[in-house]
Amino acid sequence: MPPQPILLYRRRWTLVFQVPFVLLMAICLAFSLYGALASNDRLLTILCLCAAFVSFCVGGTLGRSALEAYREQDPAIVIDATGITDLRQDDPHTVPWEAMERVHLDDYEGVILVKLRPGHKDSALGVIIKTLKRWQQRGDVVFALGGLAHDPRQIQTALKAFHTAAAPRPRAGLS
Repeated sequence: MPPQPILLYRRRWTLVFQVPFVLLMAICLAFSLYGALASNDRLLTILCLCAAFVSFCVGGTLGRSALEAYREQDPAIVIDATGITDLRQDDPHTVPWEAMERVHLDDYEGVILVKLRPGHKDSALGVIIKTLKRWQQRGDVVFALGGLAHDPRQIQTALKAFHTAAAPRPRAGLS
């Protein structure tokens, strides 16, 4: 019996930490702009404007991330009988189990590493590029689990079961 599909959602409880920090960055931005406008010293004005820029960048990035985490109700990654599907991108893609030679959960790094089966039509340059990419990223396809609520044991068990179920069976030899 195949395992149940696993749906990985974004951690929404992190909003408890992100929202106050975004508010703190907004206050820092306001004080920095006030300090830049009220200052008669050129160096202090430049430092306040730099602080305002940094506050805006950090607060804006975290604010956008918090807003996305609050809005998103759909799963980010789906692991089921068809393969692993990453839905976080504009163009979601699925890596089918049949295309995977090896799949591994690296819980220390928080990623699922996939090594694809070699293609017969790959040129020498294509093989070199794939090898370099695999060497750099540790896999042909990498699914990052950062910011997603997940149970490593459940994911590892499901990956092994789905991959084993989809593995091609060796053909019987002709006698």
